[in-house]
Amino acid sequence: MMRLLRPVSPAIPAGCVLAEYDARHPRHIAQDEVQLPPEERAIAESIRSAPRRTGFIAGRLALHAALGESDARAHASRPILRDARGRPSPTWDAPPPLSIAHSRKRAIAMVAPIGSCAAIGVDVEEVDAHRAHALVRMSLSDAEIALIRATDAELLQGPIALWCARESCVKAHALEVGWFGTALVATRFEPCESPIETAIRAWKIEIAFENSPTFVATAWATDEAVYACAARV
Repeated sequence: MMRLLRPVSPAIPAGCVLAEYDARHPRHIAQDEVQLPPEERAIAESIRSAPRRTGFIAGRLALHAALGESDARAHASRPILRDARGRPSPTWDAPPPLSIAHSRKRAIAMVAPIGSCAAIGVDVEEVDAHRAHALVRMSLSDAEIALIRATDAELLQGPIALWCARESCVKAHALEVGWFGTALVATRFEPCESPIETAIRAWKIEIAFENSPTFVATAWATDEAVYACAARV
């Protein structure tokens, strides 16, 4: 099942398209995979890990759906390969800013209007107590935990939102980092207006990284997942 959304937020370029694909059903994925260009199906076949292969296929299906609703719809059926770092690499000149992410259950892709920004990054994680507790133990500082506690984020969605915000900033700003938990530091975490109607909470998260200007990401939570998006102008 595919869902298409148009997020509305001052932190997200106007006109962005977000596609979400339900990746929980192997039979549906096998049926939908034939929609992908042969070059992308070949990449999928080369991926040995079944979960990674599923994530790749679901992500590409979401990306082509988002492209089909964007100002780059004329290229929606063209192949999108991978660069040396595994990032999506369109096969035409002057492609729009785009990004893919996937979790165990879903894949998302966002496409921004051509010229609206230099790059975007998205991320998604399932709402999971074990995951949240692990992130608190392994990647959040005491100061970051205090930022989360000062909001309505709780210690379930909050740590996941901060993690997704970091990952979206890494993608949008093409950062060369190792362990995100120590390289990127949240300096601000505050409630904001949700970019989509179905979200139950949303936050503006500011991220510091070495001597770079402060990065900004928007994260939002539904009952099942947490999402984040960052843009580089």
